[in-house]
Amino acid sequence: MGSGAASLVRGLRMSSSLVRLTIVSSLLLSADSFAAKTKGPVDEVVEKWKAAHERKKESPPGPIVLSADDCQKFAKEFIKAGDKDKAHEGDAIFNAGAVYEECGMEKDAESMYKQALSKNPKLAPAMNNLGAMMQRAGRTAEALVQFENAIKADPKSPLAVSAYNNRGALLYERARLANNKAGFDEAIGQLRRALALDAESMAAYQILASIYYTTAEADRSKLRLAQLVCDEAKKINPDYAPIYNTLGLIKLRSKDVTGALTEFRKAATLDPSLSEAQLNIGAISLSARSYKQAEEAFQAVLKKVPNHFDATVGMGVALRGQRKADEAEQWYNKALQVQVDPKIEPRLEVKKCGVFYNLGLLYQDYKNGSPDDMNKSKDYYKKFMACEKADQEHITDSNRRIKDIDDTFKALEEQKKLEEELKKQQAEMERQMKQQEEQMKQQGGGAGAPPPAGGAAAPAPAGGAPAAPAAPAAK
Repeated sequence: MGSGAASLVRGLRMSSSLVRLTIVSSLLLSADSFAAKTKGPVDEVVEKWKAAHERKKESPPGPIVLSADDCQKFAKEFIKAGDKDKAHEGDAIFNAGAVYEECGMEKDAESMYKQALSKNPKLAPAMNNLGAMMQRAGRTAEALVQFENAIKADPKSPLAVSAYNNRGALLYERARLANNKAGFDEAIGQLRRALALDAESMAAYQILASIYYTTAEADRSKLRLAQLVCDEAKKINPDYAPIYNTLGLIKLRSKDVTGALTEFRKAATLDPSLSEAQLNIGAISLSARSYKQAEEAFQAVLKKVPNHFDATVGMGVALRGQRKADEAEQWYNKALQVQVDPKIEPRLEVKKCGVFYNLGLLYQDYKNGSPDDMNKSKDYYKKFMACEKADQEHITDSNRRIKDIDDTFKALEEQKKLEEELKKQQAEMERQMKQQEEQMKQQGGGAGAPPPAGGAAAPAPAGGAPAAPAAPAAK
């Protein structure tokens, strides 16, 4: 009955919706950049950091992640270097913040960036990275201010390119949520400024293609523009994974599912940690009933983001498709426990409604089929329909499924009555047959019947003596 992606209520929709963009974080310490221009203690730590990353690149493909101890060590080394070189103390503290940010220590990173700005109020890299962190935390207004300040501090530097791209991405997200044409135009203006400073900015191409892809819902000609932007970006850097993910979305909208899957796989190969590409692979695999492949894609997402809601629900669907009902249930229950800041994921509670629908499906179609399972299924459907944001299509389906269960119970009850009636009839037949047998036994076991008329000889007595001759008939 229910299976595949169709049973995911407001769950994985990456195959038909835009990828959430990642804000560019300018970790300048790992490139020829602001911090690297310094000569002395700070520069020495930068070189050590680069060397540590180079060693990590020798391992299998994937994101370069240093241990927590390594991160703490490098951050402290940058701070000490700043103490020795007061002229570049702000740069050193900024680099400590960048280390913390790469290692996922966001609170420590924000603290370091603010300390760096207290040492150098015009330190544009700190403003840019603060803005990126604020955007991830849903603090949109504060993020826009930080990006604007970074641009004003150094309007023609390479850093300004990142700030323009970040403003463009943020304005685009706001316009997309509000379906605001003027907002899209404002975002495009920011991206054009970024490209004016750096004609090879891959982030600018990526966001621009995404804007055209989104606005193509109202204007199909924009889809061709999105394709052209992606093609141009590939000429500049054929190894930039996000562009292939956007190409996959473009092909999917053009009904080229095979081509889309090829692009998503290309993106995931270039960057296995690109969650958007893995989610798209998982969503298409579910619709094709390639459940094992979908499971692998969702696992890749969860390896990077352990509490990713869509991937968690996707795991439930993928395992359910493999008839692993108990494991699927565990993933659905885990999805109900996911907690994310509503500013970052405002639709999370709406999505959670769909988990109840999926649990209903699981108990109805994939468990043992016992009355207890059917009743649990009905309870989950009712919980789903009680959600204020449950969509009408699946409410209708839930009502149909509850009716199917009730009809099944009614049919089972009628069958039970028929079986009981049949047992009664069989018992009555057996009683009657037994009564007839008793009567026959009684008739066959009494006094012998009288001899037949006509003077037939009586049977010989016991012992074999001949019987006496019958008396002659009277004349």
